[in-house]
Amino acid sequence: MTDIAYRELYAPAHFGNSYEVMYPREMRRLLAEARHWGFNAYGDWFDAADLRNPFDNPRNHYLLPQALFERKVSHYRTAGDLGLGLSLLMTPNHVYLDQLRDDLLADTSDDRYFGQLLCPSKPEAREVILRNHLELFRMLHDAGVDIASLVFCPYDYGGCACERCRPWIVTFGRLALDIVEAGRGVFGDVTARLVGWWWTEEDHAAFTAWADREAQGRFASIARWIPYGQTAPEMTRPAPAGCESHAFVHIGYSDVAEPRDVYGPWGPTVAPGRLGATVRDLAEAGVSGFSAYSEGAFDDLNKALLAGLSSGRFASADEVLEAYAERYFGAAGPGRAAWAAWIARWGDVSGVDVASARAEFDRLAPSARPSWRLDQLASKLRLFEAHHGVLGRPRWGDERLAAAQRFFAERETLQRSIWGLGLVRHCLNERFHQPAWYDEWVAHTGGRTAAGGVDNDEA
Repeated sequence: MTDIAYRELYAPAHFGNSYEVMYPREMRRLLAEARHWGFNAYGDWFDAADLRNPFDNPRNHYLLPQALFERKVSHYRTAGDLGLGLSLLMTPNHVYLDQLRDDLLADTSDDRYFGQLLCPSKPEAREVILRNHLELFRMLHDAGVDIASLVFCPYDYGGCACERCRPWIVTFGRLALDIVEAGRGVFGDVTARLVGWWWTEEDHAAFTAWADREAQGRFASIARWIPYGQTAPEMTRPAPAGCESHAFVHIGYSDVAEPRDVYGPWGPTVAPGRLGATVRDLAEAGVSGFSAYSEGAFDDLNKALLAGLSSGRFASADEVLEAYAERYFGAAGPGRAAWAAWIARWGDVSGVDVASARAEFDRLAPSARPSWRLDQLASKLRLFEAHHGVLGRPRWGDERLAAAQRFFAERETLQRSIWGLGLVRHCLNERFHQPAWYDEWVAHTGGRTAAGGVDNDEA
């Protein structure tokens, strides 16, 4: 069995995802289960997208910025109460909406650089950036949140392409060190970590050369990026001396990168093959920790798989899924293995025989204990039944239109009635995850019934 020491659930509460909308007791239940499966750390990101400075609020407005920040603080308290180590991810030069003065803006001519960005090579802009972080640290400390790790990511959002900031990866590193010093003045001896999301080979080389020369031993780990469809990072790329190799593991998609079964619009994601191989490959590469990138409750199965395997509690993905079925559905005896096999088939949705999946689900579900976890699996099955109902008919007649309408109605049920989501935004929005027949359907109907119209059961 594998035991990877540092196992962080990176669960940013944003974009309308589960973490943003969950109330404190809901989040406590979710994090308690994450801890049960083997996570030992928790992280979030106070991204400032579309937000005005919450620390400059003379009229005491309580709008989205204040509500969002308050919810994040609550989640941090909950995670700390449950014994999880707390980390705070930062994209350092991303600032609040009302701080975007034209004379302070970053150069975003490089396509990788986007967000509400200031140029840290401009002294006044750097002061704004550092003040923002110091105010955030003080707010968390005053709220009883004891941050153990400050985690730095240069991209998504972040970056500046101006001549003074080149190479950006080194400017980012120097800015990170200044922020760490501010953090240590508030939290004490915090650990500085890096996230290698989107780092190129040139980034690794330039950052390592700079850090080994000017910042020896200042960064404890780098969570190396694992691109879609792969099970391990590129380990040959250099890292600073003494900087442990961790991994940034995306648990928001299923076993295969294509077709895109990611972020929940196609139902809960499950990746027993991919995550089993990932844990094995990370252990063989000597990786000592990971950050599991999560965008909501939809990846609940993948939370159990990754944490259960990497903590050494389970020897195989099948064992995890059997334990999952026992814990949440009350499965026993042969039912444990039957549920594990049924769930695992959804790792690659392109290979699922929907009629067979329906027959097996109808055999297993009547004796299962009701829960949202069971409901989301039932909803995924109905989504694909409707999807195949569209694919199985060559022309847009009444039956094909009805199947499409069932598909859109099921998405609403899944997101509103089962997961309790509101308006999801950015990469989570379903418009980025539409079926192959969507454009054809829009051309035929004008797209007027996906988000509206009257279902038969509402008439």
